[in-house]
Amino acid sequence: MTTRDISDPHLDARGAGSTSATADHGTATVEISALAEGDSPRLGGLDMAHVRLLAERVDVLPPVLVHRPYMRVVDGRHRVAAARSRGLEQVPVRWFEGSDDEAFVTAVRLNASHGLPLAGHERAAAVQRILASHQERSDRWIASVCGVAPRTVAALRARTAPEGAATPGFRIGQDGRRRPLSARAGRERAREIMVREPEASLRTVARRAGISVGTALDVRRRLAANPENAPAPAEAPADILRPRLEQLLRDPSLRYNDQGRTLLRLATSTLAFMERPDSIAQAAAGHSRESLQLVARACAEGWQRFGAQVADESARQDAPGIAV
Repeated sequence: MTTRDISDPHLDARGAGSTSATADHGTATVEISALAEGDSPRLGGLDMAHVRLLAERVDVLPPVLVHRPYMRVVDGRHRVAAARSRGLEQVPVRWFEGSDDEAFVTAVRLNASHGLPLAGHERAAAVQRILASHQERSDRWIASVCGVAPRTVAALRARTAPEGAATPGFRIGQDGRRRPLSARAGRERAREIMVREPEASLRTVARRAGISVGTALDVRRRLAANPENAPAPAEAPADILRPRLEQLLRDPSLRYNDQGRTLLRLATSTLAFMERPDSIAQAAAGHSRESLQLVARACAEGWQRFGAQVADESARQDAPGIAV
């Protein structure tokens, strides 16, 4: 059983304006009676079999992580119970500094990596809570914290989002960078930077606007051709389709059968690709581009055939019956 360092990229996202939680790497010794039960992602309470197992080697267990302002246990409830069962009055601790929400994120991340991992329903509950407190965080970031797949986070986000609720126009990824959800917003931000700082390089503009270098180049060309306005191109298809996909993800007729779930996974993956095709294309190795081109065209043709089949089926069902 190990406790990973708290100051990793998941929590130490300096510059992202989101999370500033830290842990004191030194240890202290505190009275067990002074500790309070923290906000644990475990929904079923203590596992007494695990407590007994830890009690056999309580002297070599890592320190308990404690939220200093409230003396709440962030990580290590089973270790505290094991020490108490051995008649110990004190335990070694490390201090956690951060908000209550950050403490919960830390508890989830550490529990998801322990010898006693979180159950599936506990991970799902943790995802929903973190979506409520860190909705600006990307699906991949939340997935890495909770130990689930990014598509699980995306589905829960779409399913639990209140109708008409205001949401951030960006997501913060695992690298701490902000990326706009709307391609139009990223282009507008790039245009503003170019007008204000014409000497800025394309890479600098792309990084600050959260877009690809190729998109930044397109914005610069449009700005050069029309310095007065340089309007951004029409809203990207991904921006238009996102609300439709979120409706589909909530549709019981698709969610509760294997073929429907397969279709939703394919649609979610395709839309995620459509939101950043430039950066993905640039990342492709030279020797693989010919094969990728063939695969991409075949996939596009497959989706077109599927769309035509759906349209034909819809037209057939809508056709008036023949009187006999």
